[in-house]
Amino acid sequence: MPLLLPRRAQPEHHRSARCRRLVVVTGLLLAVANAAIAAPAEPPQPAAGPAPPAVELAHLAAEPPQPAAPSAREMAAEHYGKARAFYERREWSRALAEYLAARQVYSSWAATSGAAVCLKQLGRHDEALEMFEELLREFSHRLPDAAKEAAQRQLDELRQLVGILEVDAAEPGALIAVDGRHRGEAPLSGPLRLTSGSHWVRVFKEGFEPFEQRIEIAGDRLVRVRARLRPLARMGRLRVMEREGRPLEVVVDGSVMARAPWEGLLAPGVHTVALRGEGRLGSPPVQVDVEVDRTVPLTLSAEELASALRIEPVPVNATVAVDGVTVGRGVWEGRLRAGAHRVEIAAPGFLPESHRVLLGRDHTEVARVTLERDPRSPFWRKPARPARFVVEAVTGAVLVPSFGGEVAGTCIRGCEAALGTGGSAVIHAGYELGMGLGLGVSVGYLAVSQRLQGRATEVIPMGLPPNRGTVDDRLALRSALLGGWISFALPLGERVPLHFRLGAGAAAGALLEERTNGAFRTGDGAPYELAPFVQKHPAFFFHVTPEVRIGLPIGRVVQLSAGIAFPVLVDLERPTWDAAQAVLAGGDGRGTFPVERLAGPVLLTVAPGIGARYEFH
Repeated sequence: MPLLLPRRAQPEHHRSARCRRLVVVTGLLLAVANAAIAAPAEPPQPAAGPAPPAVELAHLAAEPPQPAAPSAREMAAEHYGKARAFYERREWSRALAEYLAARQVYSSWAATSGAAVCLKQLGRHDEALEMFEELLREFSHRLPDAAKEAAQRQLDELRQLVGILEVDAAEPGALIAVDGRHRGEAPLSGPLRLTSGSHWVRVFKEGFEPFEQRIEIAGDRLVRVRARLRPLARMGRLRVMEREGRPLEVVVDGSVMARAPWEGLLAPGVHTVALRGEGRLGSPPVQVDVEVDRTVPLTLSAEELASALRIEPVPVNATVAVDGVTVGRGVWEGRLRAGAHRVEIAAPGFLPESHRVLLGRDHTEVARVTLERDPRSPFWRKPARPARFVVEAVTGAVLVPSFGGEVAGTCIRGCEAALGTGGSAVIHAGYELGMGLGLGVSVGYLAVSQRLQGRATEVIPMGLPPNRGTVDDRLALRSALLGGWISFALPLGERVPLHFRLGAGAAAGALLEERTNGAFRTGDGAPYELAPFVQKHPAFFFHVTPEVRIGLPIGRVVQLSAGIAFPVLVDLERPTWDAAQAVLAGGDGRGTFPVERLAGPVLLTVAPGIGARYEFH
């Protein structure tokens, strides 16, 4: 019966390329097979005989007598015939199962080469590499030179598609499985070869917490995994028996523990248990809850499991459940009863899938299930960008509603106060972390001024009452900026970043006060005018500058930006008009202006601007 799970479609050009490569191998072997069929039969020779064909069933009859019993050869011939039929229909998983069954009862290079080709077609390149190596190692003396060369070309190609995995620091005797396939015990005699791509590694030993990790491996590259196991702080016991006392293998969470009856230590929680015996004998997987400091007995009945199922989920860390029983993560392969089964696959950030599967008797099915991403899941937040150094230059206008103090702050009636204007230029340099946080320093220059017309004030002659009148004022701040900043970047859409920055530091410079167009009257009412006066005072402010900017990348490392900042300057110097400077008060003689604060305690500004940013990758 066909499997109802979807199969991944292969691009046409990939299929064509693979077919051309397969023709190279199987075409040469087919020529050998045809030659063997056409040749006259020769009496059997004990030491040597004609080379067996690779793709025709007739090779089994043409081979010289082998030690294997005739019944085994007949069984192999039956499996081989089924394999060829599936192969011609490109049903690679079914063909592979029959080739492997033929090899199990009677090993031949024809079945071995067919199994190797099927494994390659199924994308199981590491297993295909091992099968081709076995073909050349075990049957080299029977393969013709052309077939050897074709197989060697396949090996060279597969080695570029297979990476190397080393597992370090694992407890001696720990079981190592990759994608649900047992690969040995620690310490391994050598590194493992894996098909390039994503894989799920599991290392387990009784009495320890299992180690699990997803890895990405590239072709012809080495990946090391430190699988350090931690002893279990709390443990329970599980005792597994087969109802009729048969010594079948006990498989717990995908790892073969020992033969039944078996009792061992496990972490508290739910575990998946099954029995596995020779041929088709075994038990479907079941779940059992292991409790702390207790021994949980479990008795299973072995039966004939006439069908087999292999599930290859994407992503490789997906959880696989069969008939409501979680059988593990990643690739799962096992025997089941023939008939209908329910397969459920789920992974964080993906939409779960559930399918009804029909397994035919004596059939092996392979299902590749690719889960769709869940667009609502926070799992798919964009990965953090790599940390980097950044430099940004920002320039723009500066607007000041009022300098405040006893000059601009008193311009109310009959006085006209213009909006303070100016400009600034600032360079920000710093280091941004991958999660969007950044910090650094700033250096720059600020210049802003405000004009007042017709401000009422007075001149105080020495020993006489004040002379009242008006002046025009110009307040001007010139200062250098130095400080530090912290920032946070938030992406808007695919390419446009939004930057929030908070700066703080010092603004040190000078505050100028220029007074012109002074018009006053003496005590007896005579009018007089004052000459222009200018005073320069040191200024020192502490500033806090919140800022928001939106960026526009124009390349990999350059970004233009536009934004607005709100510098808040806190006056620390408190400059005032110096009354020691004398003025000529008409007929009243010499006088002075009163002492006045030139700026308020807090100076509020608005600074829109544009900038350019460079990122050092």
